[in-house]
Amino acid sequence: MRALTDWLFQIKCTDEDELRRGRTSITVALVMISLAILAIPIGFFSGGSLVGITAISIGILSYIIAITLTRAGFVNFGGIVLVSFVTIPTLLPIIINTSATSPFTSPFYLVLSILVGGLILRPVLIWLVLAINLFGVFIAWNIAGFNPFADQMTTALSSAALFLQVGVALFTFVGGSVTNAALREARRLREEARQSANQLAALNATLEAQVAQRTAALQQALRDLEQRAAEQARLLAENEQQRQVIRELSVPVLPVRTTTLVMPLIGALDTARLADMQRQALTQLEHTGARELLIDVTGVPVIDTQVAKGVIQLVEAARLMGTHVTLVGIRPEVAQTLVTLGIDLRGIRTFSTLQAALNSEKR
Repeated sequence: MRALTDWLFQIKCTDEDELRRGRTSITVALVMISLAILAIPIGFFSGGSLVGITAISIGILSYIIAITLTRAGFVNFGGIVLVSFVTIPTLLPIIINTSATSPFTSPFYLVLSILVGGLILRPVLIWLVLAINLFGVFIAWNIAGFNPFADQMTTALSSAALFLQVGVALFTFVGGSVTNAALREARRLREEARQSANQLAALNATLEAQVAQRTAALQQALRDLEQRAAEQARLLAENEQQRQVIRELSVPVLPVRTTTLVMPLIGALDTARLADMQRQALTQLEHTGARELLIDVTGVPVIDTQVAKGVIQLVEAARLMGTHVTLVGIRPEVAQTLVTLGIDLRGIRTFSTLQAALNSEKR
């Protein structure tokens, strides 16, 4: 059933307003066919004439033709056919003189065709329907030999029927125009909304692409930063190793005999170098087990109180480890400075040269 309905309301048209009116026209035609089919048995049981049954059959055929034209895309033409066969059955009672009141009452029912036209036709075609109705009424009156202006009562009823059709056509035209304007505005707003949605979708796609690009760039930057940090850490580690080597080279401890180590000191001795000297000397004494440590200060330009205290601390620490410390290479000006400062080195053996100290060790 759903497939049949979809097929029946399938119209070869792309305009939305035409599609709306075409579906309405098909719906009205189906309603009229249903009413006509119901009227056939009613006509038989009520003693209807063959002419009436024939008219109903022609009407059904006409409604089918209207549906066919509408489905083919001829919406307005199919609508006019439909309205025409709504008008014709209304005019037949006047022509065939079904009753004495038909010429007066039938024109009032022509309002139905105008209302149907308002549903399925463009507003401007309402005037065509009105013209067909008025022309048909006068033709029917002429065929029936009826004078609508014969007397005052006849004139009043006829004029009322005609003015009613004009008024209904006017209101139907205004209502249809307002409805069409509202539908056009709705379509315009919908089109703008669709365009805005498309623009928004495009902007979203662009934004997503930009976000993806920036995210990729940020990830690449983070990877580069991590690589740089790793490289920097490696360089710092190498630098620290180099500094350690430099510190060790700045205060070297050289083995000259199995139990004798020589520590030649060159350059000024600050707090850091004194700490390195003490640490390096004690570490080598622990590792080698040496019993003699010769500290050569020939290359030290100045020995002040701080340097002297550092050397004395090393001597005392080495003594606690069972090692004898000998201080060699004290130049005359250095000796004079130590005496002037009142530094007591009497507990430390001293030699003027390294060779003298080594010769003393041999003896």
